[in-house]
This record gives sequence, C-alpha cells and structure tokens, in this order.
Amino acid sequence: MSAPTVPRPTPAGAPRTPAPVSADDASKAKKSIGKLDEALAMVTKALLTLGGGALIFTCVNVTLFGISHQIPWYIAWMLDPLASLALITVLYVDGVLAEHGGDYKPGGWPFLLRWTAGLSTWVMNCWTSLYPDGHFHFVPQKPDAGGILLHSVAPALLILLAEAATGYRKYATRRRGELTATIAQFESAKAAEREAAEKRAREKEEREAADKREAAEREAAAKRADAEREAARREREEIARLENERRTAEIEAADRTRRAEIAADRERLALTERTAEIETTRRKTEAEIEDRRRREQWEREQAERDREATRQAEIVKAEAQAEALRKEADAQAEALRREAEAAADAERIRAEAEARALEEAEKIKRQRALERAAAKARGTSESAVARASISSGRASESGVALSAVPALTASENGGRVPREVREQQRDEAERYIAKCSLSGLAPDLERLGNQYGKGETWVGDRVRTAKKRLAEEDGFEESVIADALDVFEDDDSESVGAA
Repeated sequence: MSAPTVPRPTPAGAPRTPAPVSADDASKAKKSIGKLDEALAMVTKALLTLGGGALIFTCVNVTLFGISHQIPWYIAWMLDPLASLALITVLYVDGVLAEHGGDYKPGGWPFLLRWTAGLSTWVMNCWTSLYPDGHFHFVPQKPDAGGILLHSVAPALLILLAEAATGYRKYATRRRGELTATIAQFESAKAAEREAAEKRAREKEEREAADKREAAEREAAAKRADAEREAARREREEIARLENERRTAEIEAADRTRRAEIAADRERLALTERTAEIETTRRKTEAEIEDRRRREQWEREQAERDREATRQAEIVKAEAQAEALRKEADAQAEALRREAEAAADAERIRAEAEARALEEAEKIKRQRALERAAAKARGTSESAVARASISSGRASESGVALSAVPALTASENGGRVPREVREQQRDEAERYIAKCSLSGLAPDLERLGNQYGKGETWVGDRVRTAKKRLAEEDGFEESVIADALDVFEDDDSESVGAA
C-alpha cells in the first residue's frame, strides 16, 4: 500500500490550511478504498484467468508445432507453458510494482523479456497460418488471415489487459493515496480534539496535585528536620562504636597474620622435604623402569632375530621343495603334451585319409551315375524320344526330360496364373537345366521357353538360378541325379513295352 498523499503547497509558496473533513467524508473515503481494492482484485483475477485460458488455447498449436520439428510430444508440450508463464509473470510483476510505487518504470530486461515471450508465443501459435506451405519467407506469401486472427486474439488480449491493468493500478494507487490522506486528516482532527480535552483535564489535575504536593512537602520538611537531628545523633554513636570495633579487629588480624606466617613457614619446610623425597623416589623408579625397558627391548630383539632366522630357513626349504615340484610338474606336462600332440596328429592324418577316400568314392559313384544316365540317354531310340515328347511333353532333343507342368497363360486362367503353378514351372525348368549341365548336354532353351510360354529373360533367370542352386543349395545335385535316373528307368520301361 502506498504512503498517504501529503497536501502540496500553493503556488505562492504559503501553506494552505486544508478544509475540514467531516465524518461523512471519511466514511465515503473508506468505502471508495474498499471499491478500489475490489476493482484491483478483479483486474488481477481477470489477468490470471485470461493468462490461463490463453495458455490452454495456445498449448495445442505450439505442441503440434514442436512435434512437426522432430521434438517428442512429452517434451514439446512444455514449450508453450514456459513461454506463457514467463509472459504472465513479467506482466503481473510489472503491474504489482506499478501499484506499490507510482514512479516505477520497467527497465530494459523486463521489456525484452515481455516482448520476447509474447512474440515467441504468438509466432509459434500462428506459424501454420503465416506459412501454410511450410516454406519460410521474410514476408509471408500466402498467409491464412482467419487463422492469424484466430490465434492472435488470446495473446493480444493478454498483453493489452496487462498493460491496461498497469494503468488501472497506477490510478487506483494515486486515488487510494488521496482517500487515505482524507481519512488521515479526519482522524488527525479527531485526535487533536481528544488531545485538547485530555490536555485540559491533565492541567486541572496537575494544579490540584501541585497544591497537595506543597502541603505534603511542608509537612515532610518538618519531619525531615526532626529525622535529620535524630539521625545525626545516631550516626555519632555508630561512628564511635565502629571505631572501637575497627581497633579490636586490627589487633585480632595482626595476631592471626603472625600465626598464619608461622604455619606457612612450617608447611613450606614440610613441602620441601616431601618434594625432595618424591624426587629421589622418582629418579629411582625411572632408573628401574629404564633398566627393565632395556632388558625387555633386548629380549624382544633377540626373539625377533630367532624368529627371522627360523622363517628364512623355512622359506629356503619351501622354495626348494616348490622348485622341485615345479620341475617335476613341468616334465610331466611336457610329456603329456607331446603324447597328446602325437595322438592328435595321428587322428588327424587318419581322419583326412578317410575323408579323402570317402570323397573319392562319392565322386566315382556320381561320375558313374552320370555316365550311365548319359549312356541311356544316347541309347534311347528317336522314335521313343518323339513318342514320349508328343504324349507327355517331358523329353527334349538332347535326351533329358522336360517338365509335364502345363504352360498356363493369363488368358486361360481368368487373367492370372496361380502362384503354385508358377513356382512349380520354375522348379521343373531349373531341374531340367541342372540335368543337362550334369550330363554334359546343351539344354534346348528355345523349346523350354515355348513350352511354358515364357521369353528369353525368364529362361535366362532359370539358367542362372539352376547354376546357383547346384553351387550353393545342399542336396540339390543329388536330387537332380536321382530324378534323372528315375526318368531314364521309366523311359527304358516304356521302350521295352513299345517293342
């Protein structure tokens, strides 16, 4: 609350007597102060309510703005409350300081904080309306005027209400000071009247008390004179008595001093004798303690030397035993290592020999199977080959069987070939190419493409895939050889039946 306003002097410089203030004027001033306090409280509540509403209104847009710039949502939501709370704080504090001091003017830092917080909140809130295309220009190219107006209302109302609240507080502070001065003037007048009445009553009481004091003083003076004479007589008698007692005390004190000196001399003599006796005893005791300490020190050193000699002997013995055990263990370990290496070398040589033998046998077996398949393919008659090719579509001009999978087209199957059929066609074509490759024969790629209704690209993919499967897929080569043997056996049986 501001200090009461002091009435200012007139322009001429002479003090002007304030007009008397009535009780009615003082009562009206108190009511006005109450209304001003209510108005200031209402302004503060409105400012805080508008600030909270603006914070809630702008928080969503600013949060979405932060999320669109790769900030997690659980962090982005804090940006607008921080800026809005800083703006509300500086506006509220400036208003309160203006209310408590009429000459207060915010400096550079509050000004910078207020405009930085306000502009940052406004720009983040209106960003999508200023730059709807997402491209920044110093002058917005295609701003959304309605969106800018919508998102500018809350921050503008907050800043303008805070500025207006500062003016309201300044006026209310000044007016409150004037009303307070009016009330103080009325109370001062009443206090002056009370003081005048009290002063008159005090003066009357003082006069009556002065008369009573004078009479009492005269009576007291007479009594004091009598008392003084009696006191003087008693004082003379007391002085004589005290003088006699002092002399007696001095004689007794001198006697006690002489007896005390004699007793002190005797005590000093006895103390000197006791001190000498104690010193002699102390020296004797120290000598005994020193002898005992030296003797114990020598015994401890001798015991330590004996223990050290024993420990050194034990250490030498233990080291010798450990060295012998270590050498024995090294020898045993070396022998075991050599035996293990010899056994491992023998096992490795035997395993390598067995592996080479198995590999050679497998190669010989595979080579013989391929030779038999090729011989049977070359020995098949042209009529049997043509008959098998016409009837089942599984034989090629080179003697290797083609797939019997139908070459379905998109038109035959309602616009789409089933996936299972396509996979089976690819597998049969790759196995045909692998059979030719293992038999040393050239596959008929043109006939293979015509059978399945495919082009050169599809046929080339099947050739590369067949080579890759032969090189990388486990069991594919054995499966192809087994299929070739089964096909040739079927062809032989058909040829025998036709003959």
